[in-house]
Amino acid sequence: MLSTLQHNVCDKVREEGGDGDHTIWATSLCSDEVTNSFHYFTQQMAGPGPFILGGITGLPFAGVTGMKAFLSHVPTGGKAMIVYGPHIGVTQEGELGKVRRKNRDGHSTCCGSITAAVDSIRVHASGVQDDPLDYQQSRVIEHLNAHREDILAADRPVKVATDRAFEAIEQKLERILDKALPDFPGIQVFLVGGIEINTDWDQEDYFDLRTYRWIES
Repeated sequence: MLSTLQHNVCDKVREEGGDGDHTIWATSLCSDEVTNSFHYFTQQMAGPGPFILGGITGLPFAGVTGMKAFLSHVPTGGKAMIVYGPHIGVTQEGELGKVRRKNRDGHSTCCGSITAAVDSIRVHASGVQDDPLDYQQSRVIEHLNAHREDILAADRPVKVATDRAFEAIEQKLERILDKALPDFPGIQVFLVGGIEINTDWDQEDYFDLRTYRWIES
C-alpha cells in the first residue's frame, strides 16, 4: 500500500543521514490527478513539494533543465528523492486499465495516455503521429511503438504497455541524471521507481516497487 511505502521510504532516508527539513522530493508520474496520493512525503520533507518532472504517462518531460532546477533547490547539506513511474487502474472486478473516480458514473481509463497510445499503435503501424498541440502524447506513442509487436500480442496489452512505459521513464531519468548531477557534487538522490496501481476512489492505492536505491554525483 502507498502509506506503507511512504513510511518505509522516509525511514530509509533517515538511515542514510537525511531528515525531512533537508530533503526535497520530485515526481515523474503521470499528470492524472489520481497519482497525487503521496501526501505523507509532503508532510515529512522540506518545502511544499513535489517538484514536477513528469508529464502524461510519467515520462520526465522537464528534461535536463528541469532536473537541474530541482537539484539546485536541495537544502544545503541535504538530499533529494525522486518518485517515478507510470500508473494503471484496476477495478474491483479485476479489470485492468480502468478505475472508478469520485462522483463519476461508470469507470474511466487509467492510464488514459497509455490506453490511447495502445489504441493508436494498433491502428497506425508506423507509430508516427507528431502533433505540436499534443507533443507529449506523440512521444508516448513513439516509445510504445518500439514495442508494438510485444504489446499487441499480449493478452492484456495495457499491462505490457505499462511495463514498457516504466522502462522508458527509468531510462530517460537515468540519462537526464547523468547529465545533470555532475553540476551538483556531493548531492545524493534516492530513486523510488515503480508502477502506481490505482483503485476505486475510496480505496487506498498500491505501488509495485521496482527501483529503490541511492545514487550520488
